[in-house]
Amino acid sequence: MFGRKGKKATADALYQGISRQSDPSTGSPAAMVAKAKEVYGTTKDVAQQLGVSERTIQRWASGEGKPRFGNGKKLKDFVRNDPNMRRAQLSNLREARIRNQGSKIRAKGEMGVTAGGKKYRRNREIEAQLSPEAMAEVMDKWLQGDDQGAMEALHEAIGNEYVDGFELADALEGLEFLR
Repeated sequence: MFGRKGKKATADALYQGISRQSDPSTGSPAAMVAKAKEVYGTTKDVAQQLGVSERTIQRWASGEGKPRFGNGKKLKDFVRNDPNMRRAQLSNLREARIRNQGSKIRAKGEMGVTAGGKKYRRNREIEAQLSPEAMAEVMDKWLQGDDQGAMEALHEAIGNEYVDGFELADALEGLEFLR
């Protein structure tokens, strides 16, 4: 999970860390439509969710056509952020394990504490065991499609359970859920 930098890399790492699945929005339009049909059942239902015609979805699914920029972005956002799509990416066993046992995480990037109005940050790599309650809050936000809220809950959990007042940078170089 280490290597890419930025908020997108952090959100990707959060997605994969929680679900243990790759982000479905990185596939072809046909693969994204197939994943959406697994969750929503029919081409018509997927079309309604995206606000496009059923024929458009059929063309994307068959490879006859590709979404134009606006619809391509809409499709990617949908398969990545829709709560039902996220729920389908997360196994019941994984969810139960995280909710009952918490998770050990590894984070790499700029982080540190703030004391006396001054930030003491540097590049570090940490491991922390987060409680079931903290991870449940992270997971609930993630399942709602709220990556920013999930990261805020993760920041708070690390601040509470690793070192009081410890803060992660907004853009981590890496984030792994080890258990």
